[in-house]
Amino acid sequence: MAYPSRTEIVTAFKNPQVCYKAVELIGGNIYYNKINVIQYAGGYTTVFPFKDKTGKKVAVRCWCADIGDAQKRSSAISDYLSREINQYFVTFKYVENAILIKGELQPIIIMDWVEGKPLKEYLSDNCDSKTFYAIAEKFKMMVADFHKREIAHGDLQHGNILVKSDGTLVVVDYDSMYIDNLKGMYDVIKGLPGYQHPARVQNQYVQPNLDYFSELVIYLSLLIFAENPKLWLNYCDAEDLLFSKDDFSNIKQSTIYKQFQKSSNSAIANLLKKLEEELAKSDIQQLLPLEDLLIDKLQKSFDDINNKWGNQPNPPQPRVFKIPEVKSITDKF
Repeated sequence: MAYPSRTEIVTAFKNPQVCYKAVELIGGNIYYNKINVIQYAGGYTTVFPFKDKTGKKVAVRCWCADIGDAQKRSSAISDYLSREINQYFVTFKYVENAILIKGELQPIIIMDWVEGKPLKEYLSDNCDSKTFYAIAEKFKMMVADFHKREIAHGDLQHGNILVKSDGTLVVVDYDSMYIDNLKGMYDVIKGLPGYQHPARVQNQYVQPNLDYFSELVIYLSLLIFAENPKLWLNYCDAEDLLFSKDDFSNIKQSTIYKQFQKSSNSAIANLLKKLEEELAKSDIQQLLPLEDLLIDKLQKSFDDINNKWGNQPNPPQPRVFKIPEVKSITDKF
């Protein structure tokens, strides 16, 4: 399949009478500003805000490059999201033979339009400790939900996480997503280096743990910014959130690591140590999900004993003190 250029895609969308072939497009129109078509470059796709024939605003995506069996990936994800109710994803519909571009019919994706801001833009508009902590807590809940469902977004980063006006999170761009029906598909889109484990480049297939490292990076970064909101001014315009791929190549020499490894916030100090441990692993299949990294080793020993001896009448008692309850990080506010 030949993929059109972004210019060819825009030209086709500006000519609805000739190029629109899918019923979902016919009768609708793209949006214009005062000068040009409103469009967004989304990695391997071009995205348009689009008003359908009913007047509903949606997002329409068209591929400009090969992501490896896009039809199978998108059809499976479309079917999955039509069955599963998930507050963190939007309606996602794959439409084949939807638009005529340079004499060839091309598929599209139609998604609900999310009225929200990309993560970094939202944080720049609400740059205070309470907001950073609140988003960190919501992010933790979101990825825990992914783990429960055994799915992965595959490219968690600031541009793919939107924050709605009420503070709820939504993820977009599902080209690198993992669901059970995509087991065995190649891991083509590796994500932004500032969010990914260095071993991701060698990973061959999509799998449930694609997000594990980026979860740690994002959550830890939010905690650091929450404790040091003025630090945000140094990173709000950066390509990454806080850490970079150079930090991951030698974490102990990282400025961020040196600055916060002895943080008075034990959660930050502990997670920096976890980051160091995760970076020492040579395969992303060895990585741990965020909730496991947040479990104290002493608490884990209790859980292991309970799992082993829970059904026996007189299980051995651990020779340790009781662990105090850990409250939500947002309780301090």
